[in-house]
Amino acid sequence: MFLQLQSLFTLHERARIYPFIGFILLLACEPLLASALTWLGLSTQPTYLLRTLAAIALLLYYRRDYIELSVAPGFNQGVIAILSGLLVFAIWILPYPEWMGGYVAGDSKAMPMADAADIFWLICRWSGSALVVPVIEELFWRAYLMRRLQQPEFMAVSPAHVGTYAVVVSSVLFAIEHQLWFAGLLAGLVYAWLYRRFQVLWIPVLAHMVTNAVLGAWVLASGQWQYW
Repeated sequence: MFLQLQSLFTLHERARIYPFIGFILLLACEPLLASALTWLGLSTQPTYLLRTLAAIALLLYYRRDYIELSVAPGFNQGVIAILSGLLVFAIWILPYPEWMGGYVAGDSKAMPMADAADIFWLICRWSGSALVVPVIEELFWRAYLMRRLQQPEFMAVSPAHVGTYAVVVSSVLFAIEHQLWFAGLLAGLVYAWLYRRFQVLWIPVLAHMVTNAVLGAWVLASGQWQYW
């Protein structure tokens, strides 16, 4: 099966697909991982760290292929990315009705904060969400899928030349990944616009990092655990 997957995707595609898919597959397997850890008499807290480390390992393995990440944003672009990330955060915590994926208070169980071990796992969760998830998601959704929808030879596509169809479809699929699908759709459109406007992947990555970092801090401060 692995060899079939290798032949199905090019190296450029694998480098942008595998870290994201690996993270999602481990998320889907989280109940099994948690059960296994419980059976071994261990805490279930490491499950998020395990999939984060798996994503990091794949990013490092394919690191030479990420030419989109070889260009750093300028100062003004960085400011725009930060402001865009804050905008998406504000969009994310708006009170949405249930049909838009809105949460009901108490939907999610609070993570414990009783001792140093609990704080360590919280830091792992926040760090993975703020630093790793934005990289794997922007490589997949914007650098790969958005350009792939424009043209099969996606590496030859400049973000500036990506059309409306590719932007909208990739953003809709990005939205489906999230319970707050309407907020996810708006977020996807913002990140796509940043990539198309500036042609520097680090700009939507930075915006995404700001969104997730501030959201994580807000969850911890407000106790709105359903957003995590």
